[in-house]
Amino acid sequence: IVIGGGDSAMEEANFLTRFASEVVLVNRRTELRASKIMQERARANAKISWKLNRTPLEVIAGERGVTGLKVRNNDTGAEEIIEVDGIFVAIGHTPNTKFLDGQLTTDEHGYLLVKPGTTETNIPGVFACGDVQDSRYRQAISAAGTGCMAALDCERFLESAELKELAL
Repeated sequence: IVIGGGDSAMEEANFLTRFASEVVLVNRRTELRASKIMQERARANAKISWKLNRTPLEVIAGERGVTGLKVRNNDTGAEEIIEVDGIFVAIGHTPNTKFLDGQLTTDEHGYLLVKPGTTETNIPGVFACGDVQDSRYRQAISAAGTGCMAALDCERFLESAELKELAL
């Protein structure tokens, strides 16, 4: 089972069909948030079945691990157990920025805002990279890329006169 309805869930479901005879995609809504192309790829894969408008309620475990997922049909309220060997959760993403307590500027969802084309935050010398500032792509490769950008931005900052002015 893959739980979710976004691009990550579609990608995960397609990937898992390489190893599983069937992948069940469970989403709490009838519509998916994934891009059209990702939905089309998943729907074209005969190994993916769909349980839409279902809310996961409970993971069922046996002696050897996961054996099922109890879900509720959001239209009828009926509950069912889907037998599975594994569950992969690919749902929403909330950045872990609450500990900053408003010191850095964020958007309404908690993602750190950076100066366009850089990793500079609203505080000089503080740089943001990875998923904490990427509300759109949230992929390992883009996180690594912004990590590199942050390192370069930091290096430039440390070499700049701006740092010398802060030290005075």
